[in-house]
Amino acid sequence: MSATHDASEAALVDESSSVYDRGLDGVIALGVVSFTVALCALVELVALDATGAALTRFFGAFAAVVVGAVGALALASWTNVAPVRSRRVRGIGVAVAVAALTLTAIAAATGLSLAVILGAILLVEAAGVLVAGVASRTGVVTTTPDSSAGLLAGLVFGVFGLLVGAAVGGSLVGFDTPLWLVVALLAAVGLLVLTVAPREDLGSTLPPALLVGALGATIATAMIGVGWQWDPQAVSGGFTGGAVVPIFVVFGAIVSAWAAAKCRAGFGAQGREFGAFLVINLNAFLMIVVMVAVVVFVTLKGVGYALHGFTISALAALVVLLPAMVLAVGAARSPAGTEAWHDGARALVRVLPLAAVGAVVALLCSVLLTRTPLVYAYTYTVQVNRESRVLDTAVTVTPEFSVGSLLLALVALVLFAAFYRRYGSLRGVGSASATVERARAAVPTVIAALAFVAALFVLAGPTLAGVPFVGTLGVALGALAALAALALLLGALVGLLTGRGERTLAAHAQERAPLLSLGVFGGLGVLTAALALEWAAGIAPSFGAVDVLPAVAFVAALASAGVAVVTALARRRADGIGPLQRAVLADETTLGVAGTAGFVALAGFHVWTADASFGVLGATVAAGGTLSWPMTMQAYIPLGAEPGGIMPAVVGTVWLVIGSTLFAVPLGVGAAVFLTEYAEQGRFTALVEVATNALWSTPSVVFGLFGAAFLIPRLGGDTSLLAGQLVLGFMLLPLVLITSREAIKAVPDEYRDASAALGATRWQTIRSVVLPAAMPGVITGGILGVGRVAGETAPLILVLGSTLNATESVDVLGGFRFVTRPPFIVNDQLVSASASLPTQVWAVIAAGVSGSPSMGWATAFVLLAVVLTFYAVGISARTYFRRKISHD
Repeated sequence: MSATHDASEAALVDESSSVYDRGLDGVIALGVVSFTVALCALVELVALDATGAALTRFFGAFAAVVVGAVGALALASWTNVAPVRSRRVRGIGVAVAVAALTLTAIAAATGLSLAVILGAILLVEAAGVLVAGVASRTGVVTTTPDSSAGLLAGLVFGVFGLLVGAAVGGSLVGFDTPLWLVVALLAAVGLLVLTVAPREDLGSTLPPALLVGALGATIATAMIGVGWQWDPQAVSGGFTGGAVVPIFVVFGAIVSAWAAAKCRAGFGAQGREFGAFLVINLNAFLMIVVMVAVVVFVTLKGVGYALHGFTISALAALVVLLPAMVLAVGAARSPAGTEAWHDGARALVRVLPLAAVGAVVALLCSVLLTRTPLVYAYTYTVQVNRESRVLDTAVTVTPEFSVGSLLLALVALVLFAAFYRRYGSLRGVGSASATVERARAAVPTVIAALAFVAALFVLAGPTLAGVPFVGTLGVALGALAALAALALLLGALVGLLTGRGERTLAAHAQERAPLLSLGVFGGLGVLTAALALEWAAGIAPSFGAVDVLPAVAFVAALASAGVAVVTALARRRADGIGPLQRAVLADETTLGVAGTAGFVALAGFHVWTADASFGVLGATVAAGGTLSWPMTMQAYIPLGAEPGGIMPAVVGTVWLVIGSTLFAVPLGVGAAVFLTEYAEQGRFTALVEVATNALWSTPSVVFGLFGAAFLIPRLGGDTSLLAGQLVLGFMLLPLVLITSREAIKAVPDEYRDASAALGATRWQTIRSVVLPAAMPGVITGGILGVGRVAGETAPLILVLGSTLNATESVDVLGGFRFVTRPPFIVNDQLVSASASLPTQVWAVIAAGVSGSPSMGWATAFVLLAVVLTFYAVGISARTYFRRKISHD
């Protein structure tokens, strides 16, 4: 196939074939654009009759998203982060961006409605496919078509013709006469003959062109427009233009894109292969759509209420997107494939996350640059005194240059952990001067001294022997420590930029490795100790209106970023160096990026603990922040005009999942290890396996009855959070045991034999070899189990109660207290009832207990988000262990 492909690529290099390829890339791009815009119209993100300024704003936002996505991919490819070598992928990407910008200009310059523009796009797609087929048939370009497109393709287009003919015939002559059937059969036979009789290039382009052209003409001429409606007597209900037009456009876009892709591949065996590849992927996509449909349905039902009053600044949203950008870049860094179409498609799948994140980043940047908020206004319904009341609300992205301190700190901490995990080690690399060695030896002493003083402040209080020394001493020591941390970072950056002599930048950076590690790690350690000292003293050192610690952290972050930039340039410009030197430079770059994230996290934690704000380069880091989500950040407000939120139910659900996981996973994994590695395989283990499978198949309500009859009388006699955790733990236990046992069995015996040959005991082999190798399977079982128990309702009604609209969250960590009698540690919060998302959904929607149905659907949406979050955490852990096993 590669030889055929290379020959095809070699043949299509003249000027006419280049225009042919670019034109087909444009047709495919138009299909992608029309498909996406039609879906937006179908879900009413934009009206089909929109014109003028409203349509221009929509296409402007759409163009910003598309250009941002394509620009992110182009930048990644240019910098060799994620090289996209496929000409088709690059051509389609550029064509999609050009199409989006062109549609924006058309909407601004004309008064055409969206429906008319979509119809015109279908006509252009049909014309492009038809021209491509004729150009191939007349020999303008070199292709390799077969004598016929094949009977299978003919039957498929015959079915399409039957459906379209039935719709057209029924709308023209009505379904009460047999003439509509005649029209349908004529259309089916006509498309069948047009597909099978001519040569493949015409048979694969004429029927799609006719179908798509007919659909485009019908929409563009408003034969089926926005106000069109059809109410057949044989069907309960009717069809409206608002639904039919987008569906026609989606169908036409898929057909035209398929035909253009087949033309682009040159027909013949290669064209059939790419066509089959496309069909297989469409089937896979359809399966995904079916699975996602439930999620989308719940989301559409509940997202409006759930997001009422949601507000975030564009800057805060950009901060939230940083981990996603790092993950997308990491996914895109994998090999991008070759010129082959299927490899190019795989490359496209790899870079799509980067494109999506880049698109959102571009949209948020446009909000900041234009200083225009992004507002989606809508209404939602609440229940007040058993009467529905419609309230106005909006989801708003504001252009404020402000971000919450805790949000910034947590995101930066996640990035620091991610980059630190990628960091190897610079130990033994380069040479350190006597000054560097003395500083390296002094850093632990300074950190220990600051920690001791902080502990003394906590124990002694604000005064010692009646002398209020804490404030003065704390300010002085905190300022000196912050300046010392800054000196370490600036010294590392200055040392990297100076003293190079005749050496290359790469060799100089490698020589300065001890200074760089001292600057980043030493600076982070000292500044962290200064932050602890500041918190203990309760006073933040400042010079005038400038807080010392966040200012130092910001400058240190810039210095650390400078280290990352210089070492990255040294690695990029280095020629003729070995893989070891490249690895050293890569570790130095990673160290600089990790240090940047760490210093930003310290600045955020300072603002959060000091309950202050800090401004830098026009942006503000504030303790409160700009993120507001009343549904999940507030408790229920009984007498308020706004009903408040479901924060207690969210907290209760999280504690239920955590408690059941802590109960079931150790027991399940331990039992799996015993049954697989220690127990004699025989009737006993077979009986345990049968019993475990039966227990997993037991209805959940039976577990609830068990908890109500056995656990509750022994846990105080009333419904409680602990009873719910134990019941869900018993439900989770069988699946953890089953999946863990199968994962341990799947570990090859060669691993055990090799470990035994090295003299390891059985337990050492299990702990160090078997369990790490089986960990991805164990985590998979945990993921599946968490997905089930997090949404269980029947057992929780029996053992947890159905607390509705709680006004306070359960405080498990703060509920622990010591007593003088066994068990010496008690927690009243664990043995009391708690709200949970599943029981609240059941109470409001199914049982009809007092509450707004809209709030019930919103609660279901939040429950879905919580479950997906647990899935994401589990999948990330599984991926980490798989990569670790592959690396080892």
